[in-house]
Amino acid sequence: MPRYSIRLHVDLEASQVTGEQVIQYTNTEEVALRDLYLRLFPNTPSYGGHMRVMGLMVNGAPASPEVRLDGSALRLFLHPPLAPLQALTLTMAFTVSVPLTDAVDYAQFAHIGGVMALPNVYPLIPVYDDEGWNVEIAPDYGDAVYSDVAFYQVEVTAPPTVTLIATGVCATSIPGTWQCEADRVRDFVLILGNDYEVLSQVVDGVRINSYFYSADREGGTRALQVAGNALALYSRLFGSYPYGELDVVETPTRAGGIEYPTLVVISDHLYRSHSRLEWVVAHEVAHQWWYGVVGNDQVDEPWLDEALTQYSTFLYHEFLYGSEVAAEVMQREFQDPYDRLVDDGQDMPVGLPVAAYPPDLYGPVVYRKGPLYFHALRQRVGDEKFFAFLRTYYRRHQFGIATPESLLDVLRTVTGDAQRDLYDQWIQGRSG
Repeated sequence: MPRYSIRLHVDLEASQVTGEQVIQYTNTEEVALRDLYLRLFPNTPSYGGHMRVMGLMVNGAPASPEVRLDGSALRLFLHPPLAPLQALTLTMAFTVSVPLTDAVDYAQFAHIGGVMALPNVYPLIPVYDDEGWNVEIAPDYGDAVYSDVAFYQVEVTAPPTVTLIATGVCATSIPGTWQCEADRVRDFVLILGNDYEVLSQVVDGVRINSYFYSADREGGTRALQVAGNALALYSRLFGSYPYGELDVVETPTRAGGIEYPTLVVISDHLYRSHSRLEWVVAHEVAHQWWYGVVGNDQVDEPWLDEALTQYSTFLYHEFLYGSEVAAEVMQREFQDPYDRLVDDGQDMPVGLPVAAYPPDLYGPVVYRKGPLYFHALRQRVGDEKFFAFLRTYYRRHQFGIATPESLLDVLRTVTGDAQRDLYDQWIQGRSG
């Protein structure tokens, strides 16, 4: 695994972060790497910030990277190339300016109302696969990060009065300084706020923390209950949650919710209306299995995590509330929206890259139509084989990367057939 050692200083008044980072990276590919990329996600349009990297060195020697993708990627040429199983060390410093507005995308990376949300506030190595380095800029209506699991040690200094929540587990022995550690996670997020309360419970040996604004205790209590129910159910259906902690955090994001390893953020407006709070929390918790533990290319194959996460959210309602409620959920959340797509002449295949969808069709196709593939699959093979398929899929791809073909390989192993016609119909958009 890559190993990230990061020191961050958060200046809330200036809405800036300064950092130093050491990355230890081993080439686990079968080919020598002639270059290596760093992603600077704050510089992407959907983040709306600004990151500058200084003093970049490779194995102690100064490096002059090529700036790519409008400043959101740095390309380092490796001389000599990095051979398979050979390692290198990157060191660098960086500064980041954090937006003070919710006008950028979903306000996922922002400092608003006393809450600073900092996903991927450090240079990150993307995935290298059979296509090479995956560095394209994701559309602002989809997820941006495609990365391997890594080990993180992060020291954060910030005003001692704030509440700090982060990927993994954090502890503080000196006021204003936190030591955070996360093992086998795909990226690292940091949330800081001045007005948080927390409620906690332990479920299946996992400590679940619900962080909420002091005025939203009722919503925070409900979020904790839903997260506990979801974690217990998904662990039973798919396989054990492999981390010791899970945080559910209220933030000003304009998305309903956003998933990160061991931490999900939920929009503050849901804590007041409550009407969609249960759905969104159950959905984001399911992402800990589909995206967090079982990775996939969220930019080019978003259905692998989003459609399965949506179907997992349906399973939450089915197993907690029974078949009658489940039938209503299936009709309302998936079948009716899909029927409208067809009636409007806007039906599209589920298995396309995010950029292939118009912004107004990405959600209806991937999030609404996509789960119908898994439901059709379950109806054909039966519950015993269907849930055996999900458990095997989870176990085989734990901390790795899934692809459509590897999913079909698991399906073939468990059921004796890849059920390719269903895949062609729902995911590829082919029939006959």
